[in-house]
Amino acid sequence: MRKFYLTIFLLLVSVVTSFAQERQFFTGFFPEATITKNFKNDQKILFKIEHQDVFYNNSDDQRDEIQFTHYRTDLMGFYDFKLNPTKSVAFGVFHRIQEGANANRIIQQFASVNRLRGLKLAHRLRTDQTFTKGESLEIRLRYRIATEIPLSGSSLDPGEHYLVLSNEPIFSFQGGEFEIENRLVFSIGKLITSSQKLQWGLDYRTDKFIQEGFRTRLWAKVGYFYSF
Repeated sequence: MRKFYLTIFLLLVSVVTSFAQERQFFTGFFPEATITKNFKNDQKILFKIEHQDVFYNNSDDQRDEIQFTHYRTDLMGFYDFKLNPTKSVAFGVFHRIQEGANANRIIQQFASVNRLRGLKLAHRLRTDQTFTKGESLEIRLRYRIATEIPLSGSSLDPGEHYLVLSNEPIFSFQGGEFEIENRLVFSIGKLITSSQKLQWGLDYRTDKFIQEGFRTRLWAKVGYFYSF
């Protein structure tokens, strides 16, 4: 795994260098943790926390500035229940802590999972509504497709590693303006036990495709997941 860490580090340095001259680019550290409580009748409750710190910012007012600045912290809770063995519906609430006005969000989600010879293919359709003091209501439609591939054989057992690839286009409407964002994630995971796993990788985000100021963000991401 040392080779993987070195590859991620070199890729991060390469991307930061190549984007250093862009008008809107920043990068940083993105830890997250998810705890899931399973109940009878295929129901579960999830609690998730995400935290983002910026250590390089090349925007208009902070050009070429090396820093370690809190960007945002997100707290989320979901109630999820299965419609059948492969499909589920979830409802969630969200609170964001950030500079200026904090934000609250309501989330609706439909998800399905297909398994093909050890390949796990997951689809997630999500809508959400974000409320921020002093700003117009933001409504978004999101679709994520993700695949999970075991790196040792056709099935995943405790102690083994796996690869996760996902892409998520996001369409938003706020204050009469339409915008598009895209999120591409590459991660390596390890199933520690049947109830715990760890993932680390890169989260690459682009937005402002329609409005002025095309922006890119690159996050070094690490996630811990526990289910009981």
